[in-house]
Amino acid sequence: MPEQTHFTTALNQWLAHLEAQGRSPHTRAAYSRALANFARWYEATYDMPPVLSDLLPRDIADWQAHQQTVEKAMPATINQRLTALSRFLAWANGQGLIAGNPAAGVSGIRPEARQPKALSKRDLRRFLRAVYAGGNPRDTAMVELLVGAGLRVGELLALRVGDVTLGERSGQVVVRRGKHRGYRTVPLTASVRKALAAWLAVHPLADDPDAPLWWGQRGPLTDRSAVNRMLAKYARRAGVAPFGPHVLRHTFATRYLAANPDDLRGLAALLGHRSLNTVMIYTEPRLEDLAQRMERVG
Repeated sequence: MPEQTHFTTALNQWLAHLEAQGRSPHTRAAYSRALANFARWYEATYDMPPVLSDLLPRDIADWQAHQQTVEKAMPATINQRLTALSRFLAWANGQGLIAGNPAAGVSGIRPEARQPKALSKRDLRRFLRAVYAGGNPRDTAMVELLVGAGLRVGELLALRVGDVTLGERSGQVVVRRGKHRGYRTVPLTASVRKALAAWLAVHPLADDPDAPLWWGQRGPLTDRSAVNRMLAKYARRAGVAPFGPHVLRHTFATRYLAANPDDLRGLAALLGHRSLNTVMIYTEPRLEDLAQRMERVG
């Protein structure tokens, strides 16, 4: 039988182990808070501090239920705490401090399905109006590509002049190295083509297919933070809450499915996802949608 080890003693040893492994202070602090929450609950429940060898799976399940019903903690918070405790107990088991991991069989809480954050039609119109009013052809082209093609910001910044093909009635952009080294071709709508054509008309190296597509005052634009600052500037002018480039990717996906509700396979191809399960998140109804449907039933 493992010797009785005080919970706090083992916790301090584990945190020191994590520090030696190079885990970030933020991670260690989050783990410490989670396990402190468990220790407080245990002591309040049993009128004694926790002892590792005394812990039972029922204790973990009861703690989880307490967080749900008494603390009313969010599922994500409960799951993060449970993960921290499970990893700590797995380490303790490996050190011979306990026999087995009493948290191993306790499942996390399935969170409520939510759609990714996307701009509303109203906010998108206001934002685009601010972008066009700014009169910067590069910014306009970047925003149109994010909104109209759903590119990731890393994919956007990696584009070369030769990756863009423009015609009067068609056009496309080639993503040569997307996530998981994926390669894909994305068709371009008329508004995206027009914005790109306006930018290429003033691009300093438009005749060089190997030149970076995006340029600033100091040369090629490769910094993601520059894109974030650009979006924040126009969001502020539009009176829209600040957002990052991934929100525009979600906006593209949401708009595409609204126009083509049965085309999950097409959306997955455009976004560069391998699995249809990944794009299923865009089919989850919003609370407002469910409320409207319930009214129809009533």
